Parts: sequence; structure tokens; C-alpha cells
Amino acid sequence: MSNLRDDVEALKKKVEERAHERDKVHARSWTGRTQHDLTALHKFLFQLMQALTWIYLRILRPVARFLFTPIRWIWHLFRLLWDKAVYYEDAYENRMFSKTRAGIFLFVSAVFAWFVFIPAVVFIFHAILYLTTVKRDEIVYLTNSQEILPHENEHSVQGCHALPCTDQNSIYFRIRATNFNEVWSILHGHGLFFPDYVAASVPVAVSRCKITSYGLRIKLLMRGFDMYPDLLQTECTPLGEQP
Repeated sequence: MSNLRDDVEALKKKVEERAHERDKVHARSWTGRTQHDLTALHKFLFQLMQALTWIYLRILRPVARFLFTPIRWIWHLFRLLWDKAVYYEDAYENRMFSKTRAGIFLFVSAVFAWFVFIPAVVFIFHAILYLTTVKRDEIVYLTNSQEILPHENEHSVQGCHALPCTDQNSIYFRIRATNFNEVWSILHGHGLFFPDYVAASVPVAVSRCKITSYGLRIKLLMRGFDMYPDLLQTECTPLGEQP
């Protein structure tokens, strides 16, 4: 009985060794490597699709639904106004399309969108950005105020949060006369917003400044999309004149 058990164990071990050698040869072969690569690729694509599906369901679709809701309302309102303004009823109460009314309506809509609607959307965006990112009476060290876009009266100011300035604590600001900045300046008793005067308050020398600003301070957005924080108010003293 003991010999039979030993023979069975030896046969089992021999079968396992042969299976291991066969698997090793198969893994080294072109077919084995191809199957391994295809399995890894399938696993990667499956996990990638799961990640993309999660991003779409949890992030993109809710954001798109939130953003497109007012767009749908505006589109329905535009169609309603189009229907009321462009069509007229003849003597037999038939609705007739008027090319003249349609042309006038499109022209008025374009003027309204350019001078009213788009500035209003930009103003609301800046207002939301201000309410969520504003920093009042922040202490920073500024220098090198310069006008970068003369035709738009836009200035650039650079500095850092603490001395010495490094690539980790440096910061760029923009001073520009947007509609929101104008309203903010008037509401805070400064009158109209003049970027030249705000930029002039930053001396050439490195100065310790108390500022009010708002905007995203993400370097990728600054360099890639030209989205810099806005500087609204400054109160600077050069370091050489510090008591």
C-alpha cells in the first residue's frame, strides 16, 4: 500500500513537472507572448473604459446638464421671440413669414448679444469668480509693473508671497478694466477703475504690498490659457523705506 502511494506521488510530481515545462515553453513561444500581450491589452482597455464611464457619469454629464439648462432656456426664449416677431397674420388669419422682420430680428439679436448678453455672461462669471476666490488685505511682495497690452490698457505685475522669491512662491497679476472691476471700484468708493493708477502704485523696487485680488492661481491655467488673477487694489511700501 505504501509503495502504491509512493508511485502515485511520483507520477503526480512527474506530471506536474512536465506541465510546468510545457507552460514555460509556451510562455517563451511567440504564441504565448502574443496571448500575454493581448490579455494585458484587454485588461487595460477594460479598466480604461471603466474609468472613462465613471468620469462621464459622475463629472461630465452632471456638469453638462447644469451648464446646458440655461442654454436650453435661452434657446426656447429665442424661438418664442422669433415666432412672435417674424411671423404675421394676413387678412385670412394665416401665419406668414416676413423676410424683412427676420432680417431686422437677426440684426437686433446680434447687436444685443454682442453689447449686452456676452458682457453680462462675462460679468456674472467674474462675479462668481470674485465671490469664490477673493483675497482681501493679502501681504505680498511686488515689483516690475508694466503695460503689456497698450490698446486694452492691461498691465502685468509680478512678485511673490514671501522673500526670497522662488519659482514655487512667485505670482503674476493682471490689472485690467473689465466691467466687473469697474463696478467693484465704484461700489468701494474708488470711482472708475483705472488700471494705470493701480499699476503706478507698485514701485519699481521690490515692495511690501497689501492687496485685494481675485482669480485662480494655477500655473497651468496662467501659462496655457492666459488666465491670471486680477489685481484690484494695492498699497505698497518699498522695502528700503520700511521702518
